[in-house]
Amino acid sequence: MSIELATTPTEWLTALRAGLEEDIKPLGDRYTDDQLPLDRLPDIVKTLRRHGYPMDDTTDEVTAALASEELARVFPSLEGCLMISQACAQYIAEAGSPELRERAVPALLGGDKVGCVASTEPNHGSNNAAMETRAVPDGDEFVINGRKRWISNADISDYAVVLCRVGADDGKQTIRPVIVERERSPYRTRDLPKVGLKAFVTSEMIFEDCRVPRENCIGPAGSLKNLQLIFKKLQWSRCRMAIISVGIARAALEESASYARRRRQFGRPIGEFQLIQDKIYNMATEIDASRLLIHRALTSIQEDRRSDREASMAKAYATEMAVRVTSDAIQIHGANGLSPDFPLERHFRDARALTIAEGTTEIHKLVVARSVLGLSAFR
Repeated sequence: MSIELATTPTEWLTALRAGLEEDIKPLGDRYTDDQLPLDRLPDIVKTLRRHGYPMDDTTDEVTAALASEELARVFPSLEGCLMISQACAQYIAEAGSPELRERAVPALLGGDKVGCVASTEPNHGSNNAAMETRAVPDGDEFVINGRKRWISNADISDYAVVLCRVGADDGKQTIRPVIVERERSPYRTRDLPKVGLKAFVTSEMIFEDCRVPRENCIGPAGSLKNLQLIFKKLQWSRCRMAIISVGIARAALEESASYARRRRQFGRPIGEFQLIQDKIYNMATEIDASRLLIHRALTSIQEDRRSDREASMAKAYATEMAVRVTSDAIQIHGANGLSPDFPLERHFRDARALTIAEGTTEIHKLVVARSVLGLSAFR
C-alpha cells in the first residue's frame, strides 16, 4: 500500500500502519534477537519511504513521532537504529562542512551509511561535566583520545558525533561535538550485548590518537549556540526513546486484548473478568498519557523553547510505563507470556532496556524536581 493514495493525516497513518505490518513486522519477528544485516538497510529505508515513513527533518515533530511509534510497534530496534542515524545526520547537516554534508547526509538518511552519537563514558554516564575524552589541537587537526561506552549503533557506524572535552590553542577547554568519519579517522568498537533491543546494537568506542580535521569540530569554543544545539538534540533523542516505549507498549496491549477475547476459562473469555479489564484500562490509559507527554515535549522543542523538563517527564514516564504495561501483558497471558512462542517476553525485555538509555529514570526525576523546586541535587 502506497502513501501516495492517502489524502488525509488519518489515511496516511492507516496506510503507513498497514504497510509496516505487511513488510516490516516480519523482519522485527525474524531479527528480534539478531543484528539486522546491514546490506538490507538501504532497501528497508526505500520500503519505509514508499509507505510514507519520513526519513528527514522536513516533517513536523509530532507527525514524525506518530510514524516512529508505528515503526516501534512492529520493529523497535529498527526505529532506534534509524533514529540515531538521523540524529547524526542532523548534527552534520546543521554544523558540518559543505563537503561533509554533501557526502554524509544523503548516505545516512538513505541507509547506505550508519551514524551514532557518542556521549556516555565508562566512568561517567549522565555527568557530562566530568567527561574524559579529549580532543587536542595539532596543526590543522584535532587528536582524540578516550573511550565511550553503551553507544547505540557504534559497532556498525560509519560516522560518529563524539562529545569531547576540546582544548583550544589558548589552553581553555569546553565540551563540544566532533564529527568523526570512520574511514578517514579510524576508531575501534566492541559490541556490548544487553537484555533487550538486541538488533539495536550498543558498543564501546575506543579513540587512540584519532585525527580529525579541525572543521569537524562543531561550533566555536564556549559558544552558547553550540551548547543549545547539544541540549536540543539530547531532548529530542530522549523523546524518541519515549516514543519507542509507546510503540512497544501498544504492541503488548494489542496482543493482550486479542488474547483476552479468544482465551476462555470457566466457560467464557477471560476479557470478561473484571481484573483483566482493570489491567486493560490501566495499560490503555498509561499509553495515551505517555503519548500526550511526548507530543507536548516535541512541540516545545520544535518551537525552540527550553524543554528539559518536558523531555525528562516524557522519557521517564513513558519508559517506566512500558515496563508496567509489558509486565501486565505477561500476566494476562499467564504461562504463555513467559514463552518465546509469544512476543510478550521480548516486549518486556525491550522495554526494560529503555529505562536506562538516554539517561536513567532517576536522573530525569532530578531534572524535573529541579525545575519545580529551583534546587538542584547535582553538585
